[in-house]
Amino acid sequence: MLRVVIASSFLLISSATAHLRLPPFFPSKQYNPFDISPSFHFQTLSTGPQQPLTNPDVDTLTTASSSPASSPFQPGQYTLTPQNSSTCATYNESQWTGTIDVTPSHRLFFWFFNSRNDPLRDPIILWINGGPGGSSMMGLFNELGACWLDPGANATVPNPFAWNNNASVLFLDQPAGVGFSSRAPNSPLQSHDIDGAADFQTFLNIFFGQIFPERAHLPIHFAAESYGGHYAPVYLAHILDSQRFKSPDAFGGNISSLILVDAVIDFAAPAVGTYEFLCKGYGHHGKIMNDTTCDALRRSVAKVLELGRNCDASGDGYECWGMMTFLEEVVHPYYYAEVEAGKRNPFNVHIPCPNWPWCADIRKGNITAYLNQPLIKSSLGFPPSFTFQDVDIPLNTAYTLSKDPFRPTARHVARVLDAGIRVLVLQGNEDYIVNTPGNVWAYDNLRWSGLADYRLAKWRALPEGIKATGTWKGEGGLVFVAVDGAGHTVPGDVREGSWRIVEEWLEGGWRG
Repeated sequence: MLRVVIASSFLLISSATAHLRLPPFFPSKQYNPFDISPSFHFQTLSTGPQQPLTNPDVDTLTTASSSPASSPFQPGQYTLTPQNSSTCATYNESQWTGTIDVTPSHRLFFWFFNSRNDPLRDPIILWINGGPGGSSMMGLFNELGACWLDPGANATVPNPFAWNNNASVLFLDQPAGVGFSSRAPNSPLQSHDIDGAADFQTFLNIFFGQIFPERAHLPIHFAAESYGGHYAPVYLAHILDSQRFKSPDAFGGNISSLILVDAVIDFAAPAVGTYEFLCKGYGHHGKIMNDTTCDALRRSVAKVLELGRNCDASGDGYECWGMMTFLEEVVHPYYYAEVEAGKRNPFNVHIPCPNWPWCADIRKGNITAYLNQPLIKSSLGFPPSFTFQDVDIPLNTAYTLSKDPFRPTARHVARVLDAGIRVLVLQGNEDYIVNTPGNVWAYDNLRWSGLADYRLAKWRALPEGIKATGTWKGEGGLVFVAVDGAGHTVPGDVREGSWRIVEEWLEGGWRG
């Protein structure tokens, strides 16, 4: 009997005869300090009829919309609810939550924050977390959002280094069923990256066409973390296809860039980087493994390259599954032994794993406990019976069983670049699971028109004004910024530095 358990960001799949641990897809699952009983059952909403708003004056709207509707949903229908500092403490910039019915069975939830600078002129960042199945509320409350949740707190404080200092920021829970988004009962689970692409495009068309039409011309920057390295490139490629074939559903907004934060685009890459990361004194952590282990890791690299090449060439999930089996049996067990012993964390070598197998980051607040408080759910328009989960485990399981997550999305990233959309890779140097040496290798071998010049670009130290140390290089629309002291969640680990890096990016900086 197959059993799937989410552990921190990685999957544990076990049967009577085998135990296979897969790499992390999303940040740490959290325990609940407020005595809210955890539940792995995601509940769909059922709270009565929904009344859509019609082109509200969203910058002055002060009354709340109605509660979400029971399924089946009505495509094109949406809600919009102004929020205030009681749900997310800010510096008084406007914020809204809402839902959009993108299909008869899928409803997507969003939380939108005005820029603190000039919201009608500043660009828009759309943020999605990974998983598969991770809620983007992780990014909001523990990383780049307008408010910050401290450990053990049941209230938030303003985040002075939020990315909405210079841009309006939109957090989207997707695919349907993740976080505060919902699926109609008995609707099929998404199990492939492409499954969420049409919903994503429909969401954009309604959000910018009906809810905030005055923002439709502004530059839009898609930002995605971890497994978002699959979501965002695949979704962007779908939009480009829709535009190319002149589909009536094609999103016509001003897509300016893609920001990938410790994002996996090829699972072979972090395995290739493991030897350098653990054995060559990489970053601020020095050599971690002994000589015997390092010799075994050194000898594994050639096989990783062979299996990764076969996976990439075939594009077949089962071929890639074979590669993943090798990685979990030969490459990763050495570091995971340190994790299981409580010595290290998969997402940052400098912090321990306090509660194997979840490996929560004790430096950050518990969003599951916070968002399940009755007053918070009521403010967001959800009934007491609704239980927020930071990870949609059924969806995550469906993805794993499909084998689709193990296929690389490097070709999609290359296509985005060749379409003239700039790409910023924001990478934490202390992250093991999507490590810097591996991602450097992935982008040095990315098959796009700028490959030759990008590979020859020189690494430089980060400018002093960034308020972070590290290195960067860039050429022809692709920029790689590696940040010291940051693990898997760069915006939550090096808060001021990551904001300044993105601020420079939005202003057209980081030119090679």
